[in-house]
Amino acid sequence: MSRWNDQFQNHGFRTTWNALNALLAEKDLEKNNDAAAIKEIARLCKVVKYIDGVIDQIDPELMPIALFDTLNQHTSNAISELNTFKSNQNVGHLHNANTHIDSVISLFSQTPFILTGQQKGGLSKAASAYANELDKHLSQLREAVDSEIERVKTSAANIQTSLDQNQQTLITLTTQLQAVGQTIQSQTAEFNTQFQASEKSRSEKFDSAIGKLEQRIDDDIKKLSTKIDSEFEKLATKAGTTLAVLSKFQDDAAKVFGVVVNTLQAGAYSSYANEQKKTANFFRWSAIALMLLGVAVLVAPEIAKFLKDAEKYVLDWHTTLGRIPFSIILFVPAFYLARESNKHRNTEVLNRRRELILSTIDPYLALLDGERAQQIKLDIAKGIFSEGNLATTDTSKDETGNLIAQITNLIKQVRK
Repeated sequence: MSRWNDQFQNHGFRTTWNALNALLAEKDLEKNNDAAAIKEIARLCKVVKYIDGVIDQIDPELMPIALFDTLNQHTSNAISELNTFKSNQNVGHLHNANTHIDSVISLFSQTPFILTGQQKGGLSKAASAYANELDKHLSQLREAVDSEIERVKTSAANIQTSLDQNQQTLITLTTQLQAVGQTIQSQTAEFNTQFQASEKSRSEKFDSAIGKLEQRIDDDIKKLSTKIDSEFEKLATKAGTTLAVLSKFQDDAAKVFGVVVNTLQAGAYSSYANEQKKTANFFRWSAIALMLLGVAVLVAPEIAKFLKDAEKYVLDWHTTLGRIPFSIILFVPAFYLARESNKHRNTEVLNRRRELILSTIDPYLALLDGERAQQIKLDIAKGIFSEGNLATTDTSKDETGNLIAQITNLIKQVRK
């Protein structure tokens, strides 16, 4: 054998093509008896048988070996599509398989073996394969139909047996219903007789009970009406007494509330006065300290010289006068602090006066009538709030004059 024959016999296309034949021969390739799928498979069988005839007539020495590689690729793709169809029964995969087989036919049509005289037998085999495939599926379909018919016959027989049993049961139930109906009729007649007698007796008892109940209700209503009128009069008397007592309590509470409010206000003025006292004392001692410091700056060096050597001490007026500006630097804040201390002292006195008025006014007003007491309260309020403003203004003017006068007197004394 030549090497072309060896390559053809050992080429993978031969194995792949045989695998395609074996796959198409499987009985469980198509499971749903789908007409479209059966036609697609029959066409594949027809083409495969036809190609088998062509392959049998091939002279390997007249075929390029590269063509078998392409044929092997399309055949493998067709097998892959058939395996996929076998798993999910999707007809689209059969369409794809036929497309790949069409490519195989196209490739073989390019060879000189497609038109040989022996292809008549190949066409006959292809037609027979197509018919055999259809017959095979028709046989399977016939067997499935026969099996289904047998199953339906068996089910019909079972249904008929069940119907017969149900018919017999229905007859028995009908007989029992007739007996029950007769019993119900006799019991219903007896029940009607007993019910009418009982209804008449209950009606008589009900009418008697209703009459007694109405009479009793009328008597109870009269008694309750009399009792309610009496209780209402007592309640009205108690309510009047209670309202009078509550009115007295309200007046007393108003007085107590006024006293409490005045006491709280007096306490507030007292707290504010204490704060002003602390501030005034702080400013006063600060002013005293600054004044003493200013005097010390002016006099302390001379005293130190005198104490050091009293016999040789001579007052140097020029040096002493030179220290006056430093003393004035201390005297100015001292005078300012004295002024502020005076302000806070006046505010303390004003708030002490308000505290005294508010803490002693209530016992005095308790002896007067309401209108007179309210008028006095109004006058006191006007006096309290007006005197605070006036006192502040006048005090500022006086303190300013005092500060200027003090500075003027100090300068005059220094000049002398």
